[in-house]
Amino acid sequence: MLKPSEALTRLNEMGVEYVELSYDNFQFFRKLGVDYYTLIRGVMDVYRSLKSKVVAAHLPYGDLINRAVNPSEQPKVINELSKWLNFFSEIGVKVVASHIPFNYAGIEESSITYAQRVKEVNQGFFKKLTELGRDYGIVIAVENRYERGVYGYLPKDLIDIVDTINDDYLKYCLDTGHSIINNFQPHEFYKRLHPNVALIHIHDNDGSKDLHLPPYTGVIDWDIFISTLKELNYNGTTVLEVACSDSLRRCDNIVKLLKMILNTF
Repeated sequence: MLKPSEALTRLNEMGVEYVELSYDNFQFFRKLGVDYYTLIRGVMDVYRSLKSKVVAAHLPYGDLINRAVNPSEQPKVINELSKWLNFFSEIGVKVVASHIPFNYAGIEESSITYAQRVKEVNQGFFKKLTELGRDYGIVIAVENRYERGVYGYLPKDLIDIVDTINDDYLKYCLDTGHSIINNFQPHEFYKRLHPNVALIHIHDNDGSKDLHLPPYTGVIDWDIFISTLKELNYNGTTVLEVACSDSLRRCDNIVKLLKMILNTF
């Protein structure tokens, strides 16, 4: 219910030191008719007066990035993402999450040829996106998807992209809620992707829906996850990616709860 600039201001007033910019926040107001430039300008206008720092951000996803599955559309997608990376670089962001572009298999494809096609397209796409990230000094973190059966929901899918490109500006974003929806505890994912995890999105759910609940309110085994992070010396960025959209009082309370939970991490 708050524009990005208003949400940042409110978090700042509540003493939140570090923030990840949510694309959902921009997209919601874009659907209401507010253009992205106006929303971005609003953030720029208030940002330098805030103590809160934006340390991470989420690149656009959904229809925009999924267009990159079509090689002829990739230049347009890269051009659009370049505008966002330029904005993020101006406010000091060092790592951004990126979904893996996908579409569903065609009627003539097999499961194998479908996966191979999307993998090859993504290897080309992320090579270009990584070059762009290097230009802006921003690490691109490939995020595991939650949609089971599409390319990008398994650790090996991410590994095939990142290892092939082999660039310091391309790493992993581990989304805990997405992993548990696909019947993998997050610590299992982390062990497969370590040590190239640069960003972790921490949230909980019921094991079937992407609810973005606070940790310890769903079915994830947080004790073993935290133990694994400590054991393997995780030193990337950790974001509590918890959703709130119904009332300011409830959202304020969730922020206060997350600040308490943060001590656990």
